[in-house]
Amino acid sequence: MQKFPKIKDFKAPGGYFDTLPDKIIDRLQPQRSIGWMKYAAAAALLVISLGVWQLNTPSSQSVTLSMEEEVSLYIESQYWTAEDVLGVVDNPEEILDQILAEEMVYEVDFIEEEENQNWF
Repeated sequence: MQKFPKIKDFKAPGGYFDTLPDKIIDRLQPQRSIGWMKYAAAAALLVISLGVWQLNTPSSQSVTLSMEEEVSLYIESQYWTAEDVLGVVDNPEEILDQILAEEMVYEVDFIEEEENQNWF
């Protein structure tokens, strides 16, 4: 141990600890050069949000349907039942006759197809 040189005690320069807190605070101050980037990012986010909102908003153009198409949509979506439709109309007999006539056309076609096929 005697080979190692003797180290003198370290002494701080005069007034060093008086100015140390000010030097530390100066180094911790945020840089003002990136402050404008926060506002630019907020503006870009706002523009993107408005664009997405506009794209997802349904168009204001409405599709006009005839009365028959609208009734068909209500029936097909099972919002209305057959009893609901027949209860609203003035002459339910006429509608029932029309439905039976349409179904008879399909039944006749089905019977003709069966007769034309050979079952050998």
